Amino acid sequence: MLNEFLSPYLPNHDLWKETSLGHLTCFYETEIPDLAETDIAIIGINDGRHSEGNEGCKNAPDAIRETFYPLIRQNTRLRISDLGNIQAGDTFEDSLAALKTVVEILLKENIIPVIFGGTNELALAQYTAYERICKNLEYVCITPEFDLKHETYLRKICTHQPNYLFNINVAGYQSYLVEDDSLGAMGKLYFEANRLGSLKKNINEAEPMLRNADMVTFNMAAIKQADAPAHANGNPSGFTGEEACQLAWYSGVSDKVKTFGLYELNPDFDNYRQTAKLAAQMVWYFVDGYYNRKSDNPVMHQEFLKYRCTLGEGQPDAVFYKSKLSDRWWMEVPYPDQNGSDHSLLIPCNYNDYLTASKGEMPDRFWRSFQKINL
Repeated sequence: MLNEFLSPYLPNHDLWKETSLGHLTCFYETEIPDLAETDIAIIGINDGRHSEGNEGCKNAPDAIRETFYPLIRQNTRLRISDLGNIQAGDTFEDSLAALKTVVEILLKENIIPVIFGGTNELALAQYTAYERICKNLEYVCITPEFDLKHETYLRKICTHQPNYLFNINVAGYQSYLVEDDSLGAMGKLYFEANRLGSLKKNINEAEPMLRNADMVTFNMAAIKQADAPAHANGNPSGFTGEEACQLAWYSGVSDKVKTFGLYELNPDFDNYRQTAKLAAQMVWYFVDGYYNRKSDNPVMHQEFLKYRCTLGEGQPDAVFYKSKLSDRWWMEVPYPDQNGSDHSLLIPCNYNDYLTASKGEMPDRFWRSFQKINL
């Protein structure tokens, strides 16, 4: 069924070293690779419609591939398949439907799709593909700007029915690009918005949010133009190339992330293929992160240290878990069910959250989650 939506990418193997990623990748040339032997599937979508002034991003998928497959592999355990491209449909809705179908099929096979866009608006299809497999979806959207007033992909995700969205975490937004109404709407929904400056002070603060994500999208305009010029509306401020690779690695090493989308790279503005090379490096780090997953969730294992902190009067205790395997932290957020019985939700956090709670103060991450699940 996949071949009904995909057209092959025909690689030139002779251009790659024997130690390259390309020589370990299975390509859809005449028939779809064996999905039973696939962990990560690369798919492109050649649709740049609804990308304001940046429609050339439709040509990004092959530009990224040309710089990705020559990269040197780090191990021989990789099971990557390149399934080719989804061509733009007669309408944008046709493109959305095709991408949703392809991603949905891959998710049912427990395969992680890495999507090379295309316009950021295609993230809506990436989201709707989860409809039958996820009840409380966590979405991390790495972008310099967002709009909840107009009919953008983010607003459509928020209002989509059936509703299986638990949280949106916008990472790296720039205040002078976002209207107060959109920020206010995020706050009312108890969604999270992290400014670029706060994350650049300590990029490690992004790790807990990405560890908890089911879906990640990365707008390449979130990277400063000096490092990633391939966008018609690039910004002088943004993440560095190194920080972008770090975010991609955090996404890959997360045990929950099931899809990863790269959007808005426009080869028409890409000096010396600089942005395509950076995107390729980001995917390299995502793949490396995936093959270094720890599977160290407190629900599944006992090798954890447990800490209990007493918060202010009338507030619940904060219970923390630290993994002996990875030194990563989680905390319990309590909530009652419909019968009044007490339960708790485990959410990723960091050492600073524990330090805050140890002083008797409620961590922001705890408060937001507590408000959301007790609505």
